[in-house]
Amino acid sequence: MIEIACDRALCTRAQRAFLASTAPNVLIAGGFGSGKTTAVALKILQLAAENPGVPGLVLSQTWGSLWSTTMRRLFTILRATLARDQIPRIIDRGGECYFHFGDDVPIYLRSAKHTETYDGLDVGWLVGDEIRHWNHESYNVALGRRRLRCALPQSCFASTPAMHWMAEEYNRGKPGRDLIRAPTSQNAANLDPNFIPNLRLSYSRRMQQAVIDGVFTVLEGSVFEELDGGTDSPWVVDYKPLPSRRTFLGVDPGFRHSAVVFVQEEAPLRWVVFDQIMMDGAPDAAVVRAIMAKRVPIDAIWCDPAADATQSAIQLDTIDMLEQIPRRHHGPICYLAGHYRSVSYGIDKLRTLLGTRDGAQPIRLRFARAMVEQEQQRGIMRDLLASVYPDGATGARQDQPVKDGMTDHSRDALRYLAVGLCLTSDLRALDREMAEDREPGYRVAA
Repeated sequence: MIEIACDRALCTRAQRAFLASTAPNVLIAGGFGSGKTTAVALKILQLAAENPGVPGLVLSQTWGSLWSTTMRRLFTILRATLARDQIPRIIDRGGECYFHFGDDVPIYLRSAKHTETYDGLDVGWLVGDEIRHWNHESYNVALGRRRLRCALPQSCFASTPAMHWMAEEYNRGKPGRDLIRAPTSQNAANLDPNFIPNLRLSYSRRMQQAVIDGVFTVLEGSVFEELDGGTDSPWVVDYKPLPSRRTFLGVDPGFRHSAVVFVQEEAPLRWVVFDQIMMDGAPDAAVVRAIMAKRVPIDAIWCDPAADATQSAIQLDTIDMLEQIPRRHHGPICYLAGHYRSVSYGIDKLRTLLGTRDGAQPIRLRFARAMVEQEQQRGIMRDLLASVYPDGATGARQDQPVKDGMTDHSRDALRYLAVGLCLTSDLRALDREMAEDREPGYRVAA
């Protein structure tokens, strides 16, 4: 096996992280020109060197892209590093294609599009390029090929991020999966000075997040199009909660995926989501204990309008459970009534509180940076950014977001609270529909 020297000082920060990762599955999610293909080529060489005598597998979305992009970059590095007689041989025998470093250990070359060509292979490691163009079956078949024991067994991928199965696999904090973000800016020294500015002129802000910043984001049908969860986002702020400030809970209970958001009134008509609890497979009693463990003084609770149903797992009423949470001045447990329960109505009020980047509508609801940065498999910022509208049968967007059983729980918890804040603050006087409605729009749990 030939060792390939790699000067890591010349690599970008993301490329170094990709090479340093030992997770069973790792994705480098990068923008255009971020150096993803170079990272893939270096990872191939690293895995071949770390796993002597063990076959590997290299995949790209098509046979053409494998040779024009992945292999082209790999052999550019090899030719710049090795003597001519040390360049690995490519063996192509009527559909069986691989290369090796003089040791007859194959590194198979395949198109991800044709799963039948690699479905029967046994390898110890694999590398795949631009998986945003793969279907989920191709990815799953590839993972099933990595079955041989070796020193560094890994499935490594590179791609510009896309909000499909790839996001579920790598943007939800699944165990054993490493996500490495590779902004194009990290590789700016190797690009034309006008490359990034020209991209920004050509794409919408959300598209820029994907193809320049390497961020998973919904490009079409986004429910909260303005919202940005990046480090420079006006919605993400450094915030330290104070016990003296009014604090509210938004709760969407449920055994499978419950959600609780903590919101504090920073100033009149200005609120901050500063904490959250996302529990899976836990009864309401466990959720209540987790809330109480926070030791945060609560002024009011806004919950699921149907939360007075009995949870069969423990035969206790959810409202009875929430009553156990200490509240200042016996603050109420409220749930929405009438048309205020409408999902589309609540989304509109939540969007009103979120405001717009350009200031046309003030941003009244923000998110604590520490909370956002700690989000993993579930989280309110992550879920809001992933919220989409379904395509109607006629091609028109429906007015209610997709209810996928995962992102909708935290969104609903914040939606109840958003409507509640509008109903019980000075915003009600500014909202004509609310101001003219003689009914309070909510009821207090008895």
